[in-house]
Amino acid sequence: MRLLNTKSLQFEQFFDSQIPKYAILSHRWGDDEVTFQEFRKGTKQDGQGYDKVIECCVVADSQGFQWVWIDTCCIDKKSSAELSEAINSMYRWYEGAAECYAYLSDVTWDIENREASKLAFQASVWFTRGWTLQELLAPHKVMFFDREWKSFGTKRDLSKEISAVTGISVDHMESQSSACVATKMSWASSRATSRLGDMAHCMLGLFDVNMPLLYGEGKKAFVRLQLEIIRKSDDEAVFAWTSSRVSHGLLAPWPTCFAQSGDIKVHASLKKKRFPYLMTNQGLEFEVPCRGPFFFSSGGKVKWDQSKDRLSLALNCWKEGAKGPLAVTIILARHGTTWQREGCDKLELSKSVRGSVSSNGGGKYTIPIHIHQQRL
Repeated sequence: MRLLNTKSLQFEQFFDSQIPKYAILSHRWGDDEVTFQEFRKGTKQDGQGYDKVIECCVVADSQGFQWVWIDTCCIDKKSSAELSEAINSMYRWYEGAAECYAYLSDVTWDIENREASKLAFQASVWFTRGWTLQELLAPHKVMFFDREWKSFGTKRDLSKEISAVTGISVDHMESQSSACVATKMSWASSRATSRLGDMAHCMLGLFDVNMPLLYGEGKKAFVRLQLEIIRKSDDEAVFAWTSSRVSHGLLAPWPTCFAQSGDIKVHASLKKKRFPYLMTNQGLEFEVPCRGPFFFSSGGKVKWDQSKDRLSLALNCWKEGAKGPLAVTIILARHGTTWQREGCDKLELSKSVRGSVSSNGGGKYTIPIHIHQQRL
């Protein structure tokens, strides 16, 4: 981790346990940000990007910090290996910072008119960027600064205003451990990044996953992110999304598909055990209970009922109904030897999740189906 000395303005590299206490900057990138090479050589000292670095160092120094991390100049972006390591480590770096300074260049805080200032705060473009989501959630202490570098509150002070504009509950701003995949995805659904692939990269830490950067793949990066999530998690809320598409695979094409999924929850006490699911060359393999398009022969052997080609699959995630939790349900349709999700524009609700089905002999039966994932 490369840190900038707030007094000498010199860089120094630290590793693991050697990393000292440091402050960190969160901001919306402008057009004239100063790079690592430019700052080290002192060749770009007349722009707003350079001024921002200096002001951040002044604030950090006044708070008693000798070291600061700033994404524009503390990463050598000419090194693809260093850039990949930084992006995969960034959530952890924000989480490890003693203080985070969120600089909002489009906000002027007027202490005499707090209500108007709060509205300007909520309208800041800072709340629309993909990268600033982790910069809001990961640090334990976030201090907000306006365009003049005047501090006007912390994440805790402004939690209600932040919750109203982001859709993130006050509790989840402190800890995201109880939030399911769909809820976390909903927080990113209204945000954007300059590069399409970065919409996936900016969420790596939020889901505690790592993956290599393949710039140029565009929206495919978001599919790769979901594959990494299902490799290490059995949270079926990753499949609880909606889209205007008539049919699709189980993985969402883009974070906007989770815009209506912020109220989905996972209840451990209601969860039904399933076999692991995995991606194959025929699609996502998913074990489903022997119902709907399946039937039992007289010998107890499971066979296809070829006359039926639709299946309601209740997921292990829920929405609150008037009389208690209702299981989120999706519709699958058979196309030859594989399946696709249909009716993607809505999520059905069921009273319960069905696990494997008992046969007359007391055994449990499921059948693996393959759900085709379309190319983007």
